[in-house]
Amino acid sequence: MVTKTVVHFEIPAQDVAKLSKFYSDVFGWRFEKASMPGMDYWLITTGPRNKSVGGGMYTKTGPQDLPKNYIGVDDIDKAIETFKAAGGSEMVGKMEVPNMGWSFIGTDPEGNAIAMFEAKTPARRSARKRPARRAKRRR
Repeated sequence: MVTKTVVHFEIPAQDVAKLSKFYSDVFGWRFEKASMPGMDYWLITTGPRNKSVGGGMYTKTGPQDLPKNYIGVDDIDKAIETFKAAGGSEMVGKMEVPNMGWSFIGTDPEGNAIAMFEAKTPARRSARKRPARRAKRRR
């Protein structure tokens, strides 16, 4: 993952069906219901895989729900420390995103919502060597 770039965005919506249709009609984005514990969430595909930033849409829970960008970081704990030391404020502390990584949501010194995301490192494949395949002889 390239770090310190936007890796995900979120758009809260009062009417998900209406707003997702708007983004689909205007930009051709695709929406797919996702399995997220405790919330209704739709993944947004904005373009070709690995060539575009993906996002999410969920039902707005209140006026504090504003669109936000997630910035990729290698070490979320260190990034949170740097964020706060530079004048950022915490909105939602470090939280695990099941099977994906960890997130943190804060505000910059002017009150704009900004989030950070550290992806879980994928499990390494076993270093075991596979038995050599024997070539079949043709008769």
